[in-house]
Amino acid sequence: MHTNQRWTETEDIEFRKLINRYQNDFMLIAERMDKSYNQVRSHYYNVQKRQRNLKTKLISQENIKTNQSKENLTESKYKLIVFELIQ
Repeated sequence: MHTNQRWTETEDIEFRKLINRYQNDFMLIAERMDKSYNQVRSHYYNVQKRQRNLKTKLISQENIKTNQSKENLTESKYKLIVFELIQ
């Protein structure tokens, strides 16, 4: 019997373990997890998409930090120049 409800966290973990072991053999994984081939395939692509989005998010956060430190450096230089001019 195939279920149509959302994947539980336990199923997700089991799925990831099976993907690591059997790579892209969705038929075997579907059989082992009592899911349909399409459910397994779509979950695989959802997991991939989440991981890509997470990487993108982390990269953009890094870029924001880098840009902020550049701005702070520029601001510090500017303050120093102004301070020297005032002296």
